[in-house]
Order: sequence, then C-alpha cells, then structure tokens
Amino acid sequence: MGVCDRFIAVNGLRLHCREWGQPSARPVVLLHGGSAHAHWWDLFADSIADHYHVYALDLRGHGDSQHASPPAYRIDDYARDLSTFMELLGLPSATLVGHSLGAMIATAYAGTAPRRVQVLVVVDSALKVTPADVRYMARLQRFPQPMYRSRDDALRRLRLLPMHTTADASILRHVAAYGLRQVADGRWTLKFDREAMAQDGPVDLTPHLQRLRCPILFVRGAHSTLLTEAGLAALLRVARHAQAVEIPDAHHHVMLDNPTAFERAIRNFLESRFANSGYE
Repeated sequence: MGVCDRFIAVNGLRLHCREWGQPSARPVVLLHGGSAHAHWWDLFADSIADHYHVYALDLRGHGDSQHASPPAYRIDDYARDLSTFMELLGLPSATLVGHSLGAMIATAYAGTAPRRVQVLVVVDSALKVTPADVRYMARLQRFPQPMYRSRDDALRRLRLLPMHTTADASILRHVAAYGLRQVADGRWTLKFDREAMAQDGPVDLTPHLQRLRCPILFVRGAHSTLLTEAGLAALLRVARHAQAVEIPDAHHHVMLDNPTAFERAIRNFLESRFANSGYE
C-alpha cells in the first residue's frame, strides 16, 4: 500500500506522521518507543494497510518531529499530543498500538478518554517507570550527544537500546538510517532530543487498565527482560479481560525482531474483535 508523509501543528510543535491505507478504513495509530521514530513501524504498517487506515506518529522530540523547547517530555505531554492529533485528523476513536514508551502514552490517553479507544495493544511494556528507571535514564541523558564522521560510520556503529535483538541486518539498517541527521560541520548525529530520555519521577499507569472496557492485548517478546513473565502476569491480574501473546525469537524490540509473527498476532486479535462489524 502507498504511504504518505505529512506534518501537523500539534500543541505548538510541528509533528511528523506517516499514513497508509484508505481513509474509509478503520483507523490504527502506532506509537513508537523512546529514542525511536515512526519508521520503526514501516514493515508492520505496510502489512496491515490492506485492511486499516494506519498512522505512525513521530513523538515530540523524536524522528522528524520538532523538539520541545523548553523540554517537555512527560507522559502527559505526549498523551496531550495524541489527543490533539486525533482531534485534528477527525478521528472520533481509533485502535492504539504502542511499543514501550508508546504503550505508556497510549494507556495514559485511554485512561482519560476511554470512549475514543476501540482497542489497546500494549507492546512489551510493564506500564511503569520505577525510581531505578528514573535514575538510569537520567544517567543516559547526561551522556554527550554521539557524533559520527559519516553516515556509513553512524550506520555501522549504532546500536539499539536495549542492545539485544534478533532483527535482520537490513531492518536494523533501515531504522538506523531514518534516525540520523547531518549537522553543520558535516558530521552525523541522532535525530531525537536527549532531553526526552529524562523522566521527572516514577510513573504507574496500571490503574488506568482497571477503568478500561475496550479489548486489550499485551504483547511480550519471549526473550524480553523489560517485560518479564512475572510482569506480564501482573498486568493480566489488573486487566482481567485482557489477552496476552508472546512473540517467539524476540526481545524488547518485538516488531523488528520477528515482524512476521508480530503482524500475525496483532492482525488476528484485531480481526477477532472487528469481525462482522462495520466501521462507523
């Protein structure tokens, strides 16, 4: 399916969005993780665009979206952007698929606007930021911005965070290439704003799950250390009507590590929920 790129003014920032599929189809909004960007969803979005109208948003401070100055990167800031984004696009409701940070944003939004979420898909996120997480991200944020002599040098040296992955080299090169920008002196660096890595305190979004009545799917990479088996079980105890699936041969970066199994799991879940129902 064809894809188009667009920019939208959202809450004083110029945000970038990728769009696939027919406007008459049921909308699906994809939200990437921290330090990532909308192109992480390219394979998945292209694969489901035959049945859905798909949007992949670059979060503020990520990808080709504008950085917030002064920095404003709380979960609530992102969720407010999502709310405005949906209003501007005229989406009364949508399926939300979020990975890691994106899952937290989707859940935060769903907790405040439950009627505007048809289905919630939480991909490899415990929906919590612990005090230890806050300290770890603060240390990462203070590291100097990496600089690379050339684009090829950057593509060769870039690594995912966390590093463990089973993704094909061509997929890793694809997402790395779209995460780079050239600076005035000819060197290359990362697009995302390092200020976005710092969190202002612990967060626990699991209470939102108790208020949701929409279908919920938790997706875990079978080898993930960020959403453990115990962490997944804890989510299912809170959201008792939810379902869960583990994607084999995948770590935290599930959609990159095993795109075929990931696409199949999401598609099957959505089709089971939308069977015999038209989009209004």
